[in-house]
Amino acid sequence: MALTAITFALLGLAGNSSVSADPSFTIHVGSQGPPPNREDNRWASPYHTAVWIPGHNEWRDGQYVWVGGYYGYPPREHSHWVSPSYPHNQDGYSYRPGHWSN
Repeated sequence: MALTAITFALLGLAGNSSVSADPSFTIHVGSQGPPPNREDNRWASPYHTAVWIPGHNEWRDGQYVWVGGYYGYPPREHSHWVSPSYPHNQDGYSYRPGHWSN
């Protein structure tokens, strides 16, 4: 539990946790699955290399929080956005934050 709090504190210092998240980072959230995604209103891209990051439910402080869609900029050429996932197994749900991948 303390490790999770420390990790979230560090992610908070790095900025938006979705953008700075480590792809191997997974949080066990128990039996609470994510709520349905809300409708996202996508707007025109501010720049030709901007990538639309769809809205998603993010696990913060023991609950799911809706993060509306936004444009992000890949950290490297040819990077692509991998959306967050909510794997389910016999122990319940986990949350894997979205991240950039090559």
